[in-house]
Amino acid sequence: MPVGGVVSFILAYLSVAAVYSLLSISMNIEYGWAGIPNFGKAAFIAAGGAAAAIVAAQLGPPLLLGVKGVVPGGLGFFAKYNALLNAYAAHPAATWGVLVLSCIIGGVIAMILGVLFTFPAVRLREDYLAIALLMAAQLVWIVLRVDKQIMGGTFSMVLPSPDFTPVARLLHVPDTVVKVLFLWGLVAVFLYYSEKLMNSPFGRKLRAVRDDEIAAEALGKNVPVSRLQAMMIGSFLAGVAGAIYVLVHLASVNPDYFLPDITFMILAMVLVGGVGNNWGAIAGAMLLALMDRVGYIIGSRLATEYGMLWGGYLYYIVYGLAIIIAIAFRPQGLVPEKPVKTPAWRVYIEETGETPRFLKPIWARLRSLRARRKGKKEG
Repeated sequence: MPVGGVVSFILAYLSVAAVYSLLSISMNIEYGWAGIPNFGKAAFIAAGGAAAAIVAAQLGPPLLLGVKGVVPGGLGFFAKYNALLNAYAAHPAATWGVLVLSCIIGGVIAMILGVLFTFPAVRLREDYLAIALLMAAQLVWIVLRVDKQIMGGTFSMVLPSPDFTPVARLLHVPDTVVKVLFLWGLVAVFLYYSEKLMNSPFGRKLRAVRDDEIAAEALGKNVPVSRLQAMMIGSFLAGVAGAIYVLVHLASVNPDYFLPDITFMILAMVLVGGVGNNWGAIAGAMLLALMDRVGYIIGSRLATEYGMLWGGYLYYIVYGLAIIIAIAFRPQGLVPEKPVKTPAWRVYIEETGETPRFLKPIWARLRSLRARRKGKKEG
């Protein structure tokens, strides 16, 4: 493969991995910390996609361009919408306005849906809640396909992707590099927020509810409210990630982008990376994103050059095998869950003068691991 092809593959992989990392962090808050098997994750991602379509076609033009918006599905929609896309291209700052509005509106809609879908079944066992959320996701997908006024029904809509050209010219790098840096910057923001949240009293409450509901209730914790709070936060982040997914990564939107398979793909990332660990969620997203890209290339070649039509579904096989292998051989994931950093550990360090291993920086842990291995060889 030429050098240019390798660089393009790496950049495309990093872009996909960043988007998947955003989604897996939101799933980790719900499933990893609150124990909610959110099989309806696609619905909350779809909220961000729907918000992006509505903002780009209906809300954005009057607010950002000073022209009248158009409603998808109407007569002559695509001709009018293409004119709007040309107007967005002439006003690059407006594309960033579309992204900001879509993230806010998509996050709020997803949070409201999270409450509406979870509240009726929040007191049920996890398996019944999972079934209810899965059915809710199917309902959202059907509505998006039938109601053409949201995102055009089964017809894909091209979206005004944010313009990275000014920054790329300033840094003398291609637009794709700036896009990748932007996406990983968002991953850093998601990670920082979720780490602070999970190491707070609220995060410890979610963990208590996940581990033992009866014990948590005996200690005065409201289990249904805790679940609703976790769903609100995770759904809001999923809505924001959904808007970023369709605007920055795909630059288009279609109801079929939000089928149930995306839910189980994200769940596989959390399981493989490490349930309850935000770093593990990112590690799982990066690993499965790599397997997804490689599986897609190999599967496409098998289908087109060798007539093996099943090659187009190779990445589904990869996800299934990843879950089976993770559960069988590494149930704690690539990066196991760590104890929560509570103020009690500070007292422990002051009293004993020793820092627990999980509180040490990663480089210090690697240095101590290398020293232990060296000692074993010398012994």
